[in-house]
Amino acid sequence: MIQKDVETKIINFIEDFGCITEEQLKVLFNCDKNTIKNILHMHFINKKGNVIVHKQKSINKKVLAAIDVLCEYKGRYKQFYKNFEPVYLSFLSKDNQLYNVIISEKADEKGIVKMLKNKPSGSWHCDKLILLFEDTGMVDKIETDLPYLYCTYPPVEIIDK
Repeated sequence: MIQKDVETKIINFIEDFGCITEEQLKVLFNCDKNTIKNILHMHFINKKGNVIVHKQKSINKKVLAAIDVLCEYKGRYKQFYKNFEPVYLSFLSKDNQLYNVIISEKADEKGIVKMLKNKPSGSWHCDKLILLFEDTGMVDKIETDLPYLYCTYPPVEIIDK
């Protein structure tokens, strides 16, 4: 029965997020190869390389980066949920701090920086931001009253605290 509960949680996660790597699955759900095999065999889920994808979705590198952040914070959050672009993920830490994970592609980065500068900190409905950009080009241009981590992806690396 426990195995089925884990499989159900994993399937629901994949339905919500669309894709996840095998490594991320192992970190977040402590699952083994047999569990992954069962999920792939019995449900609307495919595997492309090391990425597991819902049949009605596609591989999204921003979602995979958000899940990388979730993996890094495993054990330090109470709950999480998928959010709406540009905030791909929000999670509540065990010390009741709400984090928003904002992910930008190269083409969107100037807009994200402008939005961070112009949007009042209270309107983010969070305590801290985790910002993921494709490179370090915007690190000196970030202006916000909220505490944040500036990271690059892929892979996710912290550049500025």
